[in-house]
Amino acid sequence: MEMIEPLWSFAADWKVRILVLAAIANMALAVRLYTVMSSSRMKAAKEGRVTTETYKATQNEPEDVAVFNRAVSNQFESPVLFYAVLALGLALGVSSWLTVVLAVIYVVLRYMHANEMIGEHNVLRRRKLFIYGFQALIVMMLELAVSTLLWA
Repeated sequence: MEMIEPLWSFAADWKVRILVLAAIANMALAVRLYTVMSSSRMKAAKEGRVTTETYKATQNEPEDVAVFNRAVSNQFESPVLFYAVLALGLALGVSSWLTVVLAVIYVVLRYMHANEMIGEHNVLRRRKLFIYGFQALIVMMLELAVSTLLWA
């Protein structure tokens, strides 16, 4: 047990800082996607491709505009679990450096996934990025469970 203890105790203040920055970076992604979605919708409205009726229930949106709406929606799916894992780990004081590494990997993959979705939109590549990010999240959840049993 003493051999792995530094994963939790080494530079604890830096772990907290990096985890908070990872959470903020993920929040910034959502803000960026909201901004891009809004710009896309305004452009479509100016071009006459949508009306205010389109957005009463967000129906019949052109595909090139709807993709941004789906990208924003994605920020309120698995990221909610990500924030929960970070909050629980920080509140209990059981986040390890493995949590930090996985959190950074998760956020980087979320950016790559979002950029793929609103960019080239290669569905197979996007799916792989999602799966890799979700795997990082699952390992974070497992690590939280083990850390809680060992250190809380």
